[in-house]
Amino acid sequence: MPISSTLAARIGTTGPPRARWSPYARPSLPEPQGARGGGGGSGRASRPPLRLGAATARLLGPAQKAPPSGSGRRAAPDAADSAAPIRRSRGGETTTSEETVPKPEPEPEVRYDTPPLEKRRGSGGGGFVFLCALSGHTEAISGISVPSGSDKLYSGSVDGSVRVWDCNSGKCVDVIKMGGKVGCMITHGLWVLIGIPKSVEAWNTQTGMKLSLQGPSGLVCSMAIMDEMLFAGTGDGRIMAWKIPSKESNIEPVSILSGHQRAVISLSISATRLYSGSLDKTIKVWDLMTLQCVQTLSEHKAAVTSVLCWGEKLLSCSLDKTVKVWTLSESGNLQVKYTHAEEHGLRTLFGMHRVGKSPILFCSLHNSNCIRLLDLQSFKEVGTLFSNKEMRTIELAVGGPLFTGDCSGELKVWRWAPQD
Repeated sequence: MPISSTLAARIGTTGPPRARWSPYARPSLPEPQGARGGGGGSGRASRPPLRLGAATARLLGPAQKAPPSGSGRRAAPDAADSAAPIRRSRGGETTTSEETVPKPEPEPEVRYDTPPLEKRRGSGGGGFVFLCALSGHTEAISGISVPSGSDKLYSGSVDGSVRVWDCNSGKCVDVIKMGGKVGCMITHGLWVLIGIPKSVEAWNTQTGMKLSLQGPSGLVCSMAIMDEMLFAGTGDGRIMAWKIPSKESNIEPVSILSGHQRAVISLSISATRLYSGSLDKTIKVWDLMTLQCVQTLSEHKAAVTSVLCWGEKLLSCSLDKTVKVWTLSESGNLQVKYTHAEEHGLRTLFGMHRVGKSPILFCSLHNSNCIRLLDLQSFKEVGTLFSNKEMRTIELAVGGPLFTGDCSGELKVWRWAPQD
């Protein structure tokens, strides 16, 4: 899907190249030849902290500390704490019918911290305080992207659009029609990759280069990338694999991984394995060298909605109201080490490291308006984040804010402020 001329002008190659950064902490993916825009650093380079502009800071005013959540347990990071995302992949919408996008586009609204009084008590926690809400999408947000070295934020929705937000002003500066609902979105360095029906659209935010990866027969619901391979889970239960980079504008998949009976809505990747979670209640483990399934995990009793690699462990959540921690047995197969129960089904898992402390696990609850923040070693609650409806998308900018997207189409911005 072509990028509008106004967006192409904004992401042109002006000025010196900036350091590349991947929020998934994965090895660098070489860029397509001719797509570097005058060069570019390694994918392992750190991204400079994302800062709010002076105008936005004046509008926001001093952030207010949110009282502890109902559990009364909160993290107490020290001054050296910093936030960094754990490798993960999230699922998107699984229905394949296209939606009608309302016209004309509503004027985007930036809403600041003015929730109803009954919600202010628990609007933040675990070291996060609420900054503002970005409104404009009319349906669930299915992906959020913060490309390397960019001052733009990208959000995709099942309303069929990608919105481009200016990080300094908080204003929507472009709306791109995708021709169908956005099932998922990920970032890799300078690239934004968008899963839509029948293709993955890849945009280089520095050069304006576009790639269209063809092959899926339905909606692309999840994606993960490693080295030169991009994997995409689809609504028909298959996983498409493309080898990139390429000079071609349309690229066919090099392999198709079959085995799931229903939609693959979450993918996560380690050094040697690809993990896929599906609505068929199973997790499949794929060898990255042979692209063959080496194990099927069937311990969940309902749809597997998210899988997350954490060191040598695998975490998974399901609509069966559990989070499972998997470890390798002596035989080399994964087995359940621990099961954590919640009162709701779970939709999305996300991880964040803290310097000198155990990581935090974000658990988005299904048919609920909150994200539970858990200490990843003890599974004790350290905070709760609230929104209007179920939150399906979580994204963290290194050294900057946390973004959450919910089913009402609202994009919330949170600040990591453990010492407030």
